[in-house]
Amino acid sequence: MTLLSQKYMPEVEEIEYSPTFREVKIPTNDEQNKIDKQLILEKMEPRFSTHAALSCALIKKTPPIFLDYYNKFYKNTDIIIHESPFTLKYDINFDLGDKPRIYNSHNHEAIFAKEVWHGKNARKYIQYVTRMEQYLVENANLVFATSVEDKNSFINSFNVNPKNIKLVPNGINPNVWYKRKKADSISSRKTALFIGSMHEPNIDIVNFIISHLALRCETIDFIIAGQCGKKFSNCKLPNIKIMGEVNEEQKLKLFSESDIAINPAFFGTGTKIKTLEFLSAGIPLVSTAVGVKGMYLQSGKHYIHATHENFSSTLNKEIVKTDQLEAISLQGQEHVNKLFSWEYIAKKIKVHLDLLGSTK
Repeated sequence: MTLLSQKYMPEVEEIEYSPTFREVKIPTNDEQNKIDKQLILEKMEPRFSTHAALSCALIKKTPPIFLDYYNKFYKNTDIIIHESPFTLKYDINFDLGDKPRIYNSHNHEAIFAKEVWHGKNARKYIQYVTRMEQYLVENANLVFATSVEDKNSFINSFNVNPKNIKLVPNGINPNVWYKRKKADSISSRKTALFIGSMHEPNIDIVNFIISHLALRCETIDFIIAGQCGKKFSNCKLPNIKIMGEVNEEQKLKLFSESDIAINPAFFGTGTKIKTLEFLSAGIPLVSTAVGVKGMYLQSGKHYIHATHENFSSTLNKEIVKTDQLEAISLQGQEHVNKLFSWEYIAKKIKVHLDLLGSTK
């Protein structure tokens, strides 16, 4: 498998992750850098999720270096997989129909853009990427959706045969986690963990933790890991700890030592990888319905449900119930590791790919 990607970097970088998987990272070109500068002038936000996407979507011609590598690998490729609609025009042979195409969606991008993107020309750009995603969904041989909600959203939004959309959720590797420390039922202070990238929904969550939860949960120390906390690095609240970006070793340590994980998500499409990881690691979880969407979890059995209105009171009440939390976390861990391990998901994907190959 070869992954062609684009990055803000000076030169081509080839990485061989395994004997069967490599990535070729291709630098953005001058036209894309000009698009990025134009988006800054237009105050298109959030920059993290709009600029990289639109610098690919709005480009007039496929970057020559990317095209060189595309042509190099195309002849001996059996299946072309699109990870997003933004690079649709990079696949210059898309309409030739000589090789099957799969849209491996991470979420329903058009819906996400409508909810999150804002700026001078946001409406125009949202309409543009919606048309790109529509074309990809309607013309790909298969579409992988990460949740039932996303599958139904594609069906309701576009003219697509439901049989062409397969459920392929996000997954986890259950074998990477450190053994969790024994919960301290005596200590008066507890720790609650949230981790996330510089994604707008994650930033909204951090704002909620700082402006709402921390003030109402004075005996809980909130640990915020990942780039989502960058904007709040000057926070002075005594029970807020902004870790910033963490490496894998630090992440595994945090997951093994935190008393509870929280995901007070407001919005988002697809399944939340952080939720899967929290549960797979055996951390008790308090989450809104959005945070556990698409995972078939039961409140009180696999996790603890809370709304934004009662999140602080629920957290204060439940975090001291160490025995109950341990039982819930074990059931959540078993559920997620059974249904969402990459090994289990890969077997299902192979069935879809084998059937696709037999109908070429």
